[in-house]
Amino acid sequence: MARKSKRPKKAQVRVRKFDNRWITRRLYLLFSIVCTLFLILIARLGYMQITHQEFYTQKLAKATKKHLTRGSLRGQIYDASGKPLVENVDKQVLSFTRSNKFTAAQMRQTAQALLSYVEVSNPQVTKRQEVDFYLANTDVYQEVVSKLPKEHRIDTDGNPLPEAKIYQYAVDSIDPAKLGYTDEEKKAIYLFSQMNAVENFASATIVTDPMSEEQVTSVRDHLKEFPGFEVITGWDRKVADTPLASIIGSVSTEQAGLPAEEVDDYVKKGYALNDRVGTSYLEKEYEAVLQGKRVEKEIHLDKNGNVEKIKTLSKGSKGKNIKLSIDLDFQKGVEEILKKSFQAELAAGNATYSEGVYAVAMDPKTGKILAMAGMKHEAGSQDLTADALGTVTNVFVPGSVVKAATLTAGWENGAISGNQVLVDQPIVFAGSAPLTSWFTQFGSREIDAVQALEYSSNTYMVQVALNLMGQPYHPNMLLKTDQLDPAMEKLRSTFASYGLGAPTGIDLPNESTGFVPKEFSVGNYLSDAFGQFDNYTPMQLAQYVATIANDGKRVAPHLVQGVYENDAKGGLGPLKEEIPTKELNQVALTPENLSLIKQGFYQVANGTSGLTTGKAVGEGAAVSISAKTGTAETFVNGGTPAINTNVVAYAPSDNPQIAVAVVFPHNTNLQATVSHNITREIINLYQQKHPMN
Repeated sequence: MARKSKRPKKAQVRVRKFDNRWITRRLYLLFSIVCTLFLILIARLGYMQITHQEFYTQKLAKATKKHLTRGSLRGQIYDASGKPLVENVDKQVLSFTRSNKFTAAQMRQTAQALLSYVEVSNPQVTKRQEVDFYLANTDVYQEVVSKLPKEHRIDTDGNPLPEAKIYQYAVDSIDPAKLGYTDEEKKAIYLFSQMNAVENFASATIVTDPMSEEQVTSVRDHLKEFPGFEVITGWDRKVADTPLASIIGSVSTEQAGLPAEEVDDYVKKGYALNDRVGTSYLEKEYEAVLQGKRVEKEIHLDKNGNVEKIKTLSKGSKGKNIKLSIDLDFQKGVEEILKKSFQAELAAGNATYSEGVYAVAMDPKTGKILAMAGMKHEAGSQDLTADALGTVTNVFVPGSVVKAATLTAGWENGAISGNQVLVDQPIVFAGSAPLTSWFTQFGSREIDAVQALEYSSNTYMVQVALNLMGQPYHPNMLLKTDQLDPAMEKLRSTFASYGLGAPTGIDLPNESTGFVPKEFSVGNYLSDAFGQFDNYTPMQLAQYVATIANDGKRVAPHLVQGVYENDAKGGLGPLKEEIPTKELNQVALTPENLSLIKQGFYQVANGTSGLTTGKAVGEGAAVSISAKTGTAETFVNGGTPAINTNVVAYAPSDNPQIAVAVVFPHNTNLQATVSHNITREIINLYQQKHPMN
């Protein structure tokens, strides 16, 4: 029995040894895991606090800080003499900054309470806005949701659907026609909808009727009742009623905010979605200058998302002002010349079907626009309206005014050389009617390049065009077209170097670059050589003649001469930045060939030959004028012959300080020289106001 009692003891000892080893291994394993986890944690902390400290610091800042911006007063626009063309009209308005804790129910109550202090006339609200207002009542919303089908509240796993989906189902379940809101209730809906459209931590102006001083005071006294509201100084854009109103452009409302197609670009520049920006013409082109420095605030949140404090980073400042190169008095004078001339033609029955009359004047050396005026006319009407914008948007057949560009293409491509003599004669191709110059009726004659400009020879230009095709003229020749496309490309390339059929570089968006058809015949090509195919704007024609006056240097026309600071009262202050002259290209002209063009232009207005085409331009001129006239043949009213009577000119001839283009389309007096007189009167008016040496 004694031996039996010892065996269990040995067995028990062996078991304990086995258990200790097993426990030790488990402890080692657990210790290793813990150490590994600590190492991973330390590495992660090092990664966050050392390697990527900046990233996580910024992420924390974004979670606890919100950036709020609001636009400031916009800069103003003045004419060259300092007369205001666009001003701001200050007004006191309500601004609402939405907190992330501000519920729809609270906004609904606030909108209703606000009507005790402000007025809203004729509110326009949508059916959806009525439904949103209806569901902003918490009790109503809960009741509507409770009546929704189960599948509109809970998914197949029994989990609640996202709140946004449930809300949309609730909206869809409401029939707006049954809500029956009164006009008075719609006023509250109008205010609520504006507040509801504001994103969290963003600000917007809440539109009401203009507030009286008494209302402003009353609202300010009760601002504690309206969380997120404050009274600020807003503004409306007031455009003076002048001939330049059409080129000023427009500014978006705060409700419209940033243009949808440009939102991303503006947001990258720091704009808020509801910022007011220029949407057209000068307001858009100079947005970066006119836009004021924004009010910037930083909202600090606690860990629960509640606002702890609001820090003002910038109080903002009014935008810079711009001054145009156009003197309003000169602009009005040019417009009056156009109006008087057109009315005279209208009274004589010559302008019944004309679209109007247009003129551009610019400084050929700097590109400063001195005037851009137009008088628009509806066919059959006696009324005229100002249309300065038409000088960059409307296109016309130019006629012979472009012949200097045709000569340039000939010289540039070796089709003619210097003051080459060609025979002005009827151009007869096999099987077609002859092409003639207006004076071919007096017989064929030899003329040089200068005379081709002075007499306005079509056939000289046709022969230049034929030489560009590699087919010198001989009577009854058979035209080949294998070189038609390259020849047209050469011709148009030279035209474009003058600005014809190309962007002028003007500081206005959306200018027309003319009408330059891709499809054309050999007849179109030959007609283009004397200005009877492609169409150009008056601004392009002005740049073309300015380039000649400026010794072949093409400069971009510009309306704004400088950017100006604000004075103490927010008006026009000192010059900040002058807009520089922008040279676009140098036309391929030798000094000798440029001299031939200038001589030809001088002869057009001052020649003594019976064939001189532009004597009316120079007769009675206060200074020496060089010019080129153009008569483009057109048709109106189903086939009635008409002409575009056009002129390009510069003065004084020996020291050009003004370049002018005048376009008078569709005049049924085929002998009309009305544009000649308009050109002379514009230059005389400029000489009277700004004497030229």
